Amino acid sequence: MATRVTPRSWQEHLFCVIFVLSVICFFLIYKYPQWFVAEEQIVDYFYWLGKSTSFWYATVYSGFVCGLSLWVLKRNRSPYSGVKKPLSQYQRRKFLSIFFAQLICFYFVPFILPEFLDNKPFFSDPYKPTDKDAYIYVYNGFLSASGFLYVFVLVPLTVWYFGKRYCSWFCSCGNLAEVVGATPIGNRWVKQYTPRSEGARKLEWLQYAVLCFALFFGAIMLLHGLEIISAPRLVDSLREIQDLSIDLMFGALIGVGAYPFLGTRIWCRYGCPLAGMMRLFGKFSRSRFAVVTHKTCRGFNLCSKQCPMGIDVAKYAHKDRKPLEGEFGLNNSPCIGCGGCVDICPVKALSFKKILNPHNLSPSPQVSKHHKSV
Repeated sequence: MATRVTPRSWQEHLFCVIFVLSVICFFLIYKYPQWFVAEEQIVDYFYWLGKSTSFWYATVYSGFVCGLSLWVLKRNRSPYSGVKKPLSQYQRRKFLSIFFAQLICFYFVPFILPEFLDNKPFFSDPYKPTDKDAYIYVYNGFLSASGFLYVFVLVPLTVWYFGKRYCSWFCSCGNLAEVVGATPIGNRWVKQYTPRSEGARKLEWLQYAVLCFALFFGAIMLLHGLEIISAPRLVDSLREIQDLSIDLMFGALIGVGAYPFLGTRIWCRYGCPLAGMMRLFGKFSRSRFAVVTHKTCRGFNLCSKQCPMGIDVAKYAHKDRKPLEGEFGLNNSPCIGCGGCVDICPVKALSFKKILNPHNLSPSPQVSKHHKSV
């Protein structure tokens, strides 16, 4: 079923132009300030109040994520349901997790705490090139013991229990996508512009190509660092591809700048190598994570329209308007456990499988008299 696209107003057109230009300027100044001024002038032009571009990037980004998270929590209304429905316990916990993960793990710990531990003036950052490495890039698992434990041990273990909820509850990139998708305009972008065709689903193999590149790059960097091979030119070339093509163009400018045109999860669905690794691990390890369909389904298809990952949720819930009792998870979808499909269903035909006792499912919810007649 095709989603009807509501024409954009002139205000939204103007907003989209401002949004895209802001994203481009924001990321270019943060990642490549030397494109605008000479390296010796970066501090004078972009180290405002004595703080680095990295600090201001993290401040604006985290302020946006935390501010919208608090707005959702204070508003106490489901960001997905079309009716005035209170925020569910699941969604409340999710947005609380997003708020504290972004504030503590991605802002306070890396940008505030070290300044106090170093016992130096806070507003006096010395110049250093921007560190473009990010925890979501799998190659960092090859560079240190802590990176290896994080990427190849801790994250896969969470996938086995919780699926890819990491992407919607904790990940900094996912945090931005989740809070934008919870706003009225962002939620409309998700519903109307997320690619949902069969061709769009087949293109998800691109994520595995990025994952293969990340693993190859990581292996080369490890061998080069151990002096098993000497390949400085190869390492520099691969880093150039990573920094410009994957990180900047795909992850930032398209991954965020395309929110108004392709929904909020383009990077998570087609690019993020860590998300690709989680999906593969969840599939072949038979993760306990699953969304369960119940016999109350009436075939409204609201669940499919709400999914930011383009999953045809409805096909697991009904066929020819007849309900199906089953489940789907990482074995057959890129589900991130955001709970949008569960929240939007007016007849409670979807729920998450219990983690600790998955075979002891709660009985399917009863349908209200109003929806029995729909």
